[in-house]
Amino acid sequence: MSTSPISQLVVPYDPGPLTEKTERRRHLIRARLLSLAITIALLVLIYVWQGDALRSVGFIIIVAIVLGTSLAWLVASVILYFLAKREARTIGSGVAIRIGPPGIEVAGLSASWPQVARIDTIKGGFDRGPRVRLALVDGRKSAVPLDQVTVFPATLDSTVRAFSAGRHGVNLAALES
Repeated sequence: MSTSPISQLVVPYDPGPLTEKTERRRHLIRARLLSLAITIALLVLIYVWQGDALRSVGFIIIVAIVLGTSLAWLVASVILYFLAKREARTIGSGVAIRIGPPGIEVAGLSASWPQVARIDTIKGGFDRGPRVRLALVDGRKSAVPLDQVTVFPATLDSTVRAFSAGRHGVNLAALES
């Protein structure tokens, strides 16, 4: 029995991480709604218990701040949920990243190793996570969100270095800051 070396690394798109992210945010909305309901119930109980003493402007301001904060968290959670749903609709199908001796493919853009200008990561923003980007010497670029694949960036870096014979690596600086 002989063992053959790995001929290439093939990383398919994986909807799992984005599905989990959407579910976590949906549960967060439920928690925020529950928190808002408890806050309202407590404020009503306090008002019923100490009604006459709490008719001051100070109490109204405190109620407005407490309710405003709870509502703001709820609104933020709803926005994050819809952003996660929108991101989940963008997931590709098939092969996200392919790395082998002849070259690399990222999100459908293929190149041989001499055509590669750089492979780096792009910092995520409010509405999306970090990405791995392939840039070619002719200016074409392609990127795959890291939360659409189940491979660690460091694994990609070592694989790129191995298959490109040390000519290239994945610049992970955007993930470190």
